[in-house]
Amino acid sequence: MLSILRAIETYGGENILCTYPLGRDLPGLDIRRTPAVDGYERTEAGPQKGKVLADLKLVMLSLRTAFKEQPDIIHAHLHEGVLIGWVVRWALIWRRTPLVADLQGGLVGELAEHDFFLRSGFFAGPLRWLFARLESITLSLPAHLFCSSGNSERIFRNDYRVRASRLTRLDDRVDLSAYDSARITAVTSPFASDVFVVIYSGSLLPIKGLDILQEVILSLTTKRRDIGFVLIGYPTETMAQFVDEHSIGGRVTLVGRVAFESLPNYLLSADAGIEPKHSASGEGSGKLLHYMAAGLALAAFPSEHNCDLAGAEALAQGHTAKSLVEQIERLADDPAECRAAGHRNRERTQPYSLQSGGKLITDVYRNLGLAP
Repeated sequence: MLSILRAIETYGGENILCTYPLGRDLPGLDIRRTPAVDGYERTEAGPQKGKVLADLKLVMLSLRTAFKEQPDIIHAHLHEGVLIGWVVRWALIWRRTPLVADLQGGLVGELAEHDFFLRSGFFAGPLRWLFARLESITLSLPAHLFCSSGNSERIFRNDYRVRASRLTRLDDRVDLSAYDSARITAVTSPFASDVFVVIYSGSLLPIKGLDILQEVILSLTTKRRDIGFVLIGYPTETMAQFVDEHSIGGRVTLVGRVAFESLPNYLLSADAGIEPKHSASGEGSGKLLHYMAAGLALAAFPSEHNCDLAGAEALAQGHTAKSLVEQIERLADDPAECRAAGHRNRERTQPYSLQSGGKLITDVYRNLGLAP
């Protein structure tokens, strides 16, 4: 979301972000939040007890903001954002404000990844059908859709019959200047200088590939003394217990949550970045782009999105934890090739700059009748 806001600003756009009470305000961004909601206390993905009330409060905040600020366009994030944006658009119907959607992947696929249908037992089939119909209706509401990967684009076009003219692929964007090693100071590595450092950044949750990440860590720390792991993310409880149970605290550093603007300092201290996630929802992998911008080699699955972003030659050869282990060992055993791979990855990030994203978004806005 931050990269999209910054991308819009590169072409002169002004953003007002209406969002939930959790999170951190950033300088230079007009962020307006709902009041706190009991039961809505986690920023990571997944259902929460207070989510419905949080969404209702977000509707009211968005309506108040729209009536006061009279926006030129409503740019909604995720499926619930589309529904909220649609309500706001109809409340300001006389302005004929265009609504666009920015979606990471399919709703049904995301719910399946959270085991929502699996937990529903006998009602799994009817619930899947119901949510598929709801998603189809939601996708019909915006004037235009942005999607985050080729896989999500295929889901929207093939499963929900979204016309190509209403759909634009908008991969994640990255501020390349934030990873300029000439002006960014890397944090000090927690390991000895001869240890190959693998870094992970993101949520430490099952849906993000936590089980695979643990399998990779256990396999490598069992047989290699020259490979260490730095894990940036939250919640840390499950991983901390895993590290303690296997007595690998000297090989795994749990950093926890860090400020987004500090992420480059950590990534620049590593040799390779790992992405253990499989995704059935079509969601892209934003962290991969940041690894590449930092000039890191990659240990990631050869999914369609990852191959489009980095090229198959930069990725693991299979879709198992073993293939990630083998990729990391290849990189650790050939430092020169690891550095060369990181350099190639950095070069491949050039088309994913903030400016290129800003142009793509602005072109869609213009096609919807907004003045340049």
